[in-house]
Amino acid sequence: MKPDMLDGMTDDELRAAIARAQDLLRDRDRQRKDKALADAGAILAAAGLSLKDVGRGRRSKGRAKAPAYRGGNRYQHPANPELVWKARGKKPAWLTALEAEGGKAVEMS
Repeated sequence: MKPDMLDGMTDDELRAAIARAQDLLRDRDRQRKDKALADAGAILAAAGLSLKDVGRGRRSKGRAKAPAYRGGNRYQHPANPELVWKARGKKPAWLTALEAEGGKAVEMS
């Protein structure tokens, strides 16, 4: 189909051509992925592995959730009681660094 042919088409014919083109693109994409999986499977089989063996090392999809701090409460650094945050506004640098190390602030009563 040449681009000049599109000018003579009605709206319905254009919509049908677009739908057909999208179907073809989806089919080709699926075929490419199937071929890539088959090729990868063959390479892994030659090394004595399977696709399942490769998938075992995956990490979980989501990010770990940060500790939830409730506004109005006070939180302090576990090692330095002089560092206090009232859970309003942006987290202070000491709290961000503490969370990056895997720790969390202690809630004060």
